[in-house]
Amino acid sequence: MKKSTTLDYIILGLIQKTSLSGYRIRKTFEDTALGNFGGSPGTIYPALNRLTENKLIDKRDIEGGKKAEFSITSDGLKHLQNWLELKPTIPEIKKNLNLLILKFAFMDFLQTKEEKLSYLEVMRTRLEDYLFDLRNYYQNEKDEMPINAQLAFEHGLISYEASLTWCKKAQKTLKVQQG
Repeated sequence: MKKSTTLDYIILGLIQKTSLSGYRIRKTFEDTALGNFGGSPGTIYPALNRLTENKLIDKRDIEGGKKAEFSITSDGLKHLQNWLELKPTIPEIKKNLNLLILKFAFMDFLQTKEEKLSYLEVMRTRLEDYLFDLRNYYQNEKDEMPINAQLAFEHGLISYEASLTWCKKAQKTLKVQQG
């Protein structure tokens, strides 16, 4: 089996509940923030081929073979589930926060309430730890930074604080809405 990429997991997440054509998958990347994760025809179609070869998705010809629709297999669901079970790490918080939130979005049908809350709890504590380190760094270094660097750093702090606020709200919402 060829190693799965982030793009592979995103495609699996997109088709976990409904079959989509390659064109529809590509348009979803083009028309949404998923475009930040790639999604050009030169990456989507090789990913679909790789997923098909790995038996994680099935390809079904439609419209007399002019188009194809892709659906997730039971192995594909297990593969996606295993990826979703991976808890956020500090390096991911630093470099791939948007991907961590996207993973959370794909959990709707594959994770229990407890698993979702556990994921959010780990994300919250990792965000708090990283923000603590960032604030300390900023406090110690800001006087040596040019004003634009200070302002840019403050933007980063505000962004992480907003993510932490969202995480706490998501935890509260899940606890209330699901029991």
